[in-house]
Amino acid sequence: MEFVNIILVISASQGFLFGFAIIFSPYFKSQTNKYLGYSILILSFLMLNVYLDALEIYKEYPKFLILYDIEWIFLFPVFFFHYILKSIDHNLIGDRKLLLLYIPFLFSVIINVIFNLEYVYEWYRYSWEYKAFVYDWIFDIQEFGYYSFNFVIGIWAYRILNGEKYINHQNSKWLKRLCIWEFLLVTSWILIDIADMIFDIGYHIGISIICSETSLFIFWIVYNGIYSLKLTNKKNVVSVSDNDAMDKKTELSISENSFSENNVYFQKLENLLRKDCIYRDPNLNQEMISEALNISSGYLSQIVNDVTKKNFTAYINSYRVKEVKDMILDEEFDKYSLLAIGLEAGFKSKTTFYTSFKKETGLTPNQFKTNHKKVLIF
Repeated sequence: MEFVNIILVISASQGFLFGFAIIFSPYFKSQTNKYLGYSILILSFLMLNVYLDALEIYKEYPKFLILYDIEWIFLFPVFFFHYILKSIDHNLIGDRKLLLLYIPFLFSVIINVIFNLEYVYEWYRYSWEYKAFVYDWIFDIQEFGYYSFNFVIGIWAYRILNGEKYINHQNSKWLKRLCIWEFLLVTSWILIDIADMIFDIGYHIGISIICSETSLFIFWIVYNGIYSLKLTNKKNVVSVSDNDAMDKKTELSISENSFSENNVYFQKLENLLRKDCIYRDPNLNQEMISEALNISSGYLSQIVNDVTKKNFTAYINSYRVKEVKDMILDEEFDKYSLLAIGLEAGFKSKTTFYTSFKKETGLTPNQFKTNHKKVLIF
């Protein structure tokens, strides 16, 4: 028992240390990395819950049992998926449909709050002939759900990474390994549960194995997802510094303003967009710009996400929308259709054009044009 508790404390402590460091440390902090930090904190909180349960804290203070009953594991694949999408700057980032991924967790919160309010807090009593059967059925669905949910999200993320658009992405290789790790970890949890049901291997042995694997998993994703990435970013900064023959003061300035508008690479990017109007190329992508700036695609994504609070695609489309608005306001383009103007600004399709314009302005191109004409009349 003592050995199991030691493993739990070490695993949870390591996870909280890494998780908070990623979220709050200036060295790691970014819009992308924070989701990795959230994922690690969820795993750490789960191990802390197991540790508190082993110490029988929840028996002594049953009012806190709700923290143990809620299946926080439903949040792990959601944050995990967001991290992968942001790492490759996927188009799904910012899509409100991703909020649907939180439904399983909300389901767990609702049913466990209802259950605890009745049986632990005793706020009310509701008699029903089939109540016990329904509760058993719901909690069985919940147990099946957190295993299958992790599987589905892991497979979905792997399929995205294996798609033609992202298969050669700079971060794709290790992110695929991350998906495989997550898949194996969940598989291990299931096999241990099955082994315990069939062979009665014992709660403590199962927990020791799971926590050891989780601890190793946390260390692996921190090293590969943050440490290695940061080394790459620093290497890029140095190489560009050498190529441009910058002095030490300028190099320090780059480091201190890594994720601000004063960042040298962000300023170069803005210059390419404003003066060279590279956004007019409908085939423009993140890799093309990162090569032009001589930095990694991942570093470029972090700069854009942190400075503009938008993903790469939305940021580029904002320039296209601005040009469309300028052309609509220009009488020389009155003879052109709105779709032709959108394509001229760099949009690849009508759907992308209308969706991006509405998201950026709150109006469709037709509404914007109509409103402008009303202003001119008056």
